[in-house]
Amino acid sequence: MALETISAPFFVYHCDMEYKEYAAQVSAKIGIVDVVGQYVKLHRQGRNYVGLCPFHHEKTPSFTVSPDKNMFYCFGCKASGDMLTFVRRIHNVSLPEAVDIVSREFHVELPPWRMSTAASRDRQQLLEAMKVAAEAFAAALKTDAARGCRDYMNSRGLGAEVIQRFGLGYCPPSPEGLIGWCAARGVSVDVLTRTGVVQQHGGEVTSPFSHRLVFPIWDSIGNVVAFGGRAIDGSMPKYINSPETALFSKRRTLYGLPLAESSIRDTGFAIVVEGYMDAIALHASGFTNTVASLGTAFTEEQGNLLKRSTGRVLLNFDSDAAGQHAALAALAVADRTGLDVAIVRVQGAKDPDELLRQPDGSAQYQAALEQAVAVDDFLLDVCSSGKNLLSTAGQRAFVQEVMEIVGDMQDSLLRTQLLSKMALRLHVREDELVGLYRKGRATARQQPTVDPWRLPRKSLGHSRIPTGESLRSSRSALEQDLVHGLVHNLDRAPEFLPALDGVALQDESYREILEVIRREGSLGTLQPAGLVAELSPEAASLVGKWAFEEHKLTYAGIMDVAGRLKSGPANLADASTSTVIRH
Repeated sequence: MALETISAPFFVYHCDMEYKEYAAQVSAKIGIVDVVGQYVKLHRQGRNYVGLCPFHHEKTPSFTVSPDKNMFYCFGCKASGDMLTFVRRIHNVSLPEAVDIVSREFHVELPPWRMSTAASRDRQQLLEAMKVAAEAFAAALKTDAARGCRDYMNSRGLGAEVIQRFGLGYCPPSPEGLIGWCAARGVSVDVLTRTGVVQQHGGEVTSPFSHRLVFPIWDSIGNVVAFGGRAIDGSMPKYINSPETALFSKRRTLYGLPLAESSIRDTGFAIVVEGYMDAIALHASGFTNTVASLGTAFTEEQGNLLKRSTGRVLLNFDSDAAGQHAALAALAVADRTGLDVAIVRVQGAKDPDELLRQPDGSAQYQAALEQAVAVDDFLLDVCSSGKNLLSTAGQRAFVQEVMEIVGDMQDSLLRTQLLSKMALRLHVREDELVGLYRKGRATARQQPTVDPWRLPRKSLGHSRIPTGESLRSSRSALEQDLVHGLVHNLDRAPEFLPALDGVALQDESYREILEVIRREGSLGTLQPAGLVAELSPEAASLVGKWAFEEHKLTYAGIMDVAGRLKSGPANLADASTSTVIRH
């Protein structure tokens, strides 16, 4: 993404259309398969397209896209929605931002969407405040007060091009200039406080970034959502980040992602380092597919951000104990996301920034990338460290430590690879280790002994009198039949809506779906994708699932079920013999 996109001001959104009308207009210009296909490798299957779900880790495709219905559904994690819902979930953005992304990536003119909710307006206000604050820090870097900061940046080899590309800035010791700059542009000190740029204690206003080099932190589409600050005078802590806010979650953010994403796609892999300076130094040396994890262990959320562009991640954390521990935690991320994760080991330097300042640093770093160690091999190295694998005691300790990790793994392929490599190191047969693993799993799953004196109720020979629970179950089945049938007959909603008068559903999700159909279906133009957009996640997942199922209720079947639900308990006990008509 170009720097102009990152620093461009946000639009003021105005649109008087209903969402379903707007979504239909977007779909008429851009197909949902084209949009989803930017992030998911899709294969045609009949009238639909399938692929691996981007919202959870899976080996067998359960993510389905229907161009006819203009919607997607995952049979694994139950995610569903239309094109704009997909973009919002992928990027974790608001609706107006999703519209902006689609418009920009597909080069089409779309009418902007109005910020309709209080939460959306609040987010827009915070984003504008962060943008203005970033401009204030960049301007302050050019003042006399920032001479010490500029000297520090020169000593670290940060030239004018890097400074501009990464939007670096300076926060003066006193926040008065920052507050004044922002106030002149419509951002109050109270809003700045909510972003974490300043703090108020009693009547005093301070900034945690005072007298620090400031790094803007962007979300995946280039909004400034936080800042990092680096001490330039030896004070501690050396680095600080913005606090967690409505805009910023450290575990869901990767520093430099908007600048690196196109390069990640081109090279086929991402380099993940710990801090700002490592990422900037690597970009300056031509390794532009680099992002930073903001000092945290590599998280599943960060892994999912990278999965949009690549399936391979090279993790390069510091060589100290904390860095090695963070690298070890990457195994869990590889397990849950399906990413191919490898560990980069830098020799002769603590981190990439230090290595790249050496005369042949770039060549050394390229060699380190090419020699990256698979995450399972790295795990075995760590677990075997300090153990004598020639002794029975050492082997036992090694196996026990690895087995504790293997037992929590979800990815059967990664688990099998790990057991196979462990067998090679111990010079034992792989089937022996697999048997040991299975025995341990069986022991963990062993159920407590059943008390022979506590007989199950069904063995006592009680008469088959319908219980309250069975009646509730029968009613729930009929309610599901009704709402499921309505979803497949939305075009006939004006015909069957009068027959639904007096039908009161007990299930909360079914009731929500019915209410939306009653409200929006009178014209017979409601579609499943439009229905999903009006629902809570739980109800939306039901509609998404039903929309992709072949079986459906006929019009006569809907009338029959509606009548049963209105007629009371007498017709609920024997719901299994219902004359519901399906085709």
